[in-house]
Amino acid sequence: MRSHAHSRREFLVTSAGILLRSTSLSQSLAESGKGGKPLLIPKHDEVICLWTPRHPRHDHQLIFPLSDAELMLVWCEYYTKGEPKSKKKGQGGIGDEVSCQITSMTSTDVGCTWGNRKVIQENIWKHNVKHPNLIRISPEEILFTYVGWDSPENRNVYMRRSTDNCQSFGEQQQISEPGWYCNNADRAIRLSTGRVILPAHGPFDEKYIGGTPYKGGDLHSFVWYSDDGGHQWKRSSDSMTAKGRGCHEPTIVELNDGRLHCLLRNTNQKQYFSISEDGGDHWSKPEPTALVSPESPAIVKRIPTTGDLLVLWNQVASKSNWPRTPLTAAISRDEGQTWSNFCDIDNRSDFDAAYPSVTFHGNEALVTYYTRSTKWKRDSEVTLRIFDVDQFYR
Repeated sequence: MRSHAHSRREFLVTSAGILLRSTSLSQSLAESGKGGKPLLIPKHDEVICLWTPRHPRHDHQLIFPLSDAELMLVWCEYYTKGEPKSKKKGQGGIGDEVSCQITSMTSTDVGCTWGNRKVIQENIWKHNVKHPNLIRISPEEILFTYVGWDSPENRNVYMRRSTDNCQSFGEQQQISEPGWYCNNADRAIRLSTGRVILPAHGPFDEKYIGGTPYKGGDLHSFVWYSDDGGHQWKRSSDSMTAKGRGCHEPTIVELNDGRLHCLLRNTNQKQYFSISEDGGDHWSKPEPTALVSPESPAIVKRIPTTGDLLVLWNQVASKSNWPRTPLTAAISRDEGQTWSNFCDIDNRSDFDAAYPSVTFHGNEALVTYYTRSTKWKRDSEVTLRIFDVDQFYR
């Protein structure tokens, strides 16, 4: 398999005009956020979670393969209680703490159509439940994790187990120590060793990460990990942070040598990175990458058909959370040391496009992310764009 991936990379590299061969040039493009990046034209483009007065915000989504023939979309579906405050599109002003549930739909035509909508985690908390992750342990066994939010002091991470390929889920168990924590959707991974990694972040105090209510700063990233299929969980021995508001919303990929590479959201106008050499227990001090960024998260994954890494993030230098456009993709052929082939997934100047997730199916990449007009309040929709993997190498 690795020899096949290597030969495919060589073919793509030698294709005239495709690769940014100069590291200095590719880094220059990353530094500037400019350079005439191409906009990839998707083979399928659809808003799959639409705004309605009853459900005015949708985000934190992922697509999970149930089989080669069936995909499951899972996302955070906010809802209004009683009569909606506004029936004007985009003007509901639905904030992070508003009621939300985790909902799913399925597709049997590789994402072209979706149906069978159902709520897979009801909101039993005072605020909401968000940030789904799904990890396959065996053909029928899947771990489903999420964050339940009760109060400024209590925002905790929970798990339910399915033994029938997501047809049903068992009793809830709490992963986190009582406190304030957050995950991101589509961030949990299973390593080649079988260890399950669940990236997380929280505010730091002298007791432990998450031991104090979040007040807007001093965020540390870390992981929970399990070596027995999610029955027991341990917290990493140390954490990742940086100057400013700290580091949060980590995304992790396993490198070919077994190390873990983590990208981190922060307030220093670049994505930061950290390395673990022991399966996520210890992490290096975060350092800046060449990827300019506002304070918004990236996602990094390995492309199965080529073996290269793909990163998706908002490529624009900013000291704030915005703008969150364009949504850019880049390729690394050297395990995250350098990035090339910069291209935009979405570059509408009047639309936010952020919090991406990506699922590979054969030679296709299904990219989902939240979108909203810059004239909207906090309301949002989920967009799906499907690309051939080859498009990222043009």
